Amino acid sequence: MKRVALLTSGLVLVASLAAAQELSKAAKIERLLALTNADATVNLMFDQMRTQMKAMTASQMPAGTTPEQRAKAEDVQTQVLELVKSRMSWEKMRPEYVKLYSETFSDEEIDGMLAFYQSPAGRAMLEKMPAMMPKIMALAQAQMGDLTTDILRIARDAQEK
Repeated sequence: MKRVALLTSGLVLVASLAAAQELSKAAKIERLLALTNADATVNLMFDQMRTQMKAMTASQMPAGTTPEQRAKAEDVQTQVLELVKSRMSWEKMRPEYVKLYSETFSDEEIDGMLAFYQSPAGRAMLEKMPAMMPKIMALAQAQMGDLTTDILRIARDAQEK
């Protein structure tokens, strides 16, 4: 009987230590997400998506589109964006980010990332990356613009064959 009680106590202790370690890892991940401004990155993604969708909608409006038709298209676009934002808001995504980081990175790797982002080089990266992101997006959009022409040509050639 004493053995069972001792074994049970040992298992409870091991489980408690594992839970404490996992909580510690989750807390580190939360810190890492805060340091890297993950919430702002998600919000920036939505802002960029909104801008891209508006530009795409405007470019696809046929000549002679009435102001009412434009307003209706913009309303639909707003509804779609709000739906996406509500389903993928930071509040809903944060626990999933924590889970993914926990499954993907070891404690030591999380510690290393924390050390980097708290270092002068890491802080510089965090400070300068927001200014660099629009430049990266513009570069990607320019490349996509070139690709779109080529993709349309390939599709047209395939249809002709």
